[in-house]
Amino acid sequence: MSARPLSAPDIPLPARRRFLPVLLGAGLLLMSTLWAQTSASVEADGAAPSNPCDSLGPDMPRSDALRKVCEYAVSLPTRIPNFTCEQRTTRYQDGRAEDVVTAEVAYLDGQESYRNVKSNGLPVTDVGWLKAHTWSTGQFGADIRGLFDRSNEVSFELDDASSDSRSLAFHYEVAHQDVPFWQLHVWDRVAAPPYHGELRIDKKTGELRQLQVETTVLPEDFPLRSADLLIDYRKVPFGDGTSFLLPLKTVVNASARGGRKNRNLLEFHNCHKFRAIAHIMP
Repeated sequence: MSARPLSAPDIPLPARRRFLPVLLGAGLLLMSTLWAQTSASVEADGAAPSNPCDSLGPDMPRSDALRKVCEYAVSLPTRIPNFTCEQRTTRYQDGRAEDVVTAEVAYLDGQESYRNVKSNGLPVTDVGWLKAHTWSTGQFGADIRGLFDRSNEVSFELDDASSDSRSLAFHYEVAHQDVPFWQLHVWDRVAAPPYHGELRIDKKTGELRQLQVETTVLPEDFPLRSADLLIDYRKVPFGDGTSFLLPLKTVVNASARGGRKNRNLLEFHNCHKFRAIAHIMP
C-alpha cells in the first residue's frame, strides 16, 4: 500500500458504511475490511413509499414506543442537524489496545467527513491507512434507519424479561435479507447474513437508548465467525438551546475463523452545530 497525502483537510466517507478490520492468516497478520451497509427501500411500480411505522405491531404491547423510535429513524435524513463532534476510537486486537485514533467528525447534509485525524497523537496523512486498519463510520443514523427499511421484513417482539423499571426491550429478527442492507465484506468475500438484536427504549421519554446488532448465521467458509455492534444513544444539547438524539458510544466486534478478535470502542463528545457565517457588504 503506497502512501498518499490528503489533498484536502476533510476525508469524506459514505454515511451508510462502517469499516473495521479482520485479521486473517497463520503467522502473518493480514488486514482486511468489513462493513455494514444499508440501502434505501424501493416501492413497487415506482409508487411513493408509505410510512413503514404505521404497520408496526398494532396488537403488540407497547407498540406505541416502537413506532416512536421508527418515526425518529425514518425522519433522520430531514431532521438531523448539521454538526461536528470529537471522536475517539480505541482499537483492540485480541484484547490488547493497539492505538487510539482521534478525529473531528462532521455531519453535513447526510454525509460524514473526518479531519484532524491522529493515531496516538500523530497526524494520519494516508486515507488508505484508515480503511486498511480498524476504522468505523456511519454511526449517525445509518444503522437504526436500516432496521426500519421496508426492503426486508423485520419481526419485533416485546421482551418482558429484559425490560426493567427504566426501559423497554424489544427483540427483533431479520430471518433473511431479500434486499441486503447489512453486509459483511472481507477482502473479495461478501455475506449478507440473517441477524437479530435488541432495541432499548426509555419508558419515560420514549427515546431510543440502545441498539444491538448481531449476526445469526455466517457461511462456514466465510472468514468471519461472528460480528456484532452496540450503540448507546443520548440526547445531546447544543449551544443554541436545542438538542438532538445522537450516539454517544459504539462498540464493534469481529471474530475471525482462526480465533483472532478485533474490537472498536468509539466515543463521541463536544458536539456543536454548524454555524452560518454572514458577511455584510458595504
